[in-house]
Amino acid sequence: MFSIQDSCSLDISVDLDSHKIICGNNVRQSSFDRVKLSSILPSLLNKSLSYPEDVYDVYKKVFSEEDQNIADSDISYDLMLLPAGLLGIEFVKTHIYNDSACDSHKLSCIIEVQYGVLTIIMQKNKIKCDTYDFETYVEEGLLVKLKKGEKLTIPNGYFYTFINTDEIPVVFVRVYRKEGIADYNLLRRERGLAYYCIRKNAKQEIVLNPAYRNTPKIKDVPSCEVNQIQFDIPLYQALKEEIQDIGATLFA
Repeated sequence: MFSIQDSCSLDISVDLDSHKIICGNNVRQSSFDRVKLSSILPSLLNKSLSYPEDVYDVYKKVFSEEDQNIADSDISYDLMLLPAGLLGIEFVKTHIYNDSACDSHKLSCIIEVQYGVLTIIMQKNKIKCDTYDFETYVEEGLLVKLKKGEKLTIPNGYFYTFINTDEIPVVFVRVYRKEGIADYNLLRRERGLAYYCIRKNAKQEIVLNPAYRNTPKIKDVPSCEVNQIQFDIPLYQALKEEIQDIGATLFA
């Protein structure tokens, strides 16, 4: 067991043996969600998988009991634990997320890694001008990797998913106003995103979803190229000090 208090400003530890997040006596959460494989099947390359039954854990709206301003706000600070492993030939990943708002100057969420290395695929689709246009075309695909302490702001208008390509679990924070799990009915024809992150010959490889056409090559970019903000302090500390400003400016 090891503490992540230095990087998240909360009395929280991670038990790697049991794959659990352990909260201190003064740390609260609104709910806990163990995400089932069945719920994320629409996003997977192999949609006939039946194992593992549970994929990853989400500790929702985590806060210190002394920080009532965070507890009472409509901004959620979630801790997510994504184990190592494979889902078929794909690396373990989360739901696809998407905020329906299209204002590129506002954010869907902010990410901060607490342990391990997190891989994020972001996909922006071209706007359909014709209601009878059934094809979906990708405008941009981005691949971002984050290490402990690094943060990423994800703008509205992107679909995105979180992936663990390492051999150890990854623990990260997701801060948002709207939970934003994608409506898989919108992706029924495409059967997921345009990019799958698979393990091939003991290496990571991105393969294209053939349901999309003329898909551009995914761009491997550093987080600084897509970040809209930078915090030198842990994200939770920034929320404590500036939650009203962050909420009004970024998530409106």
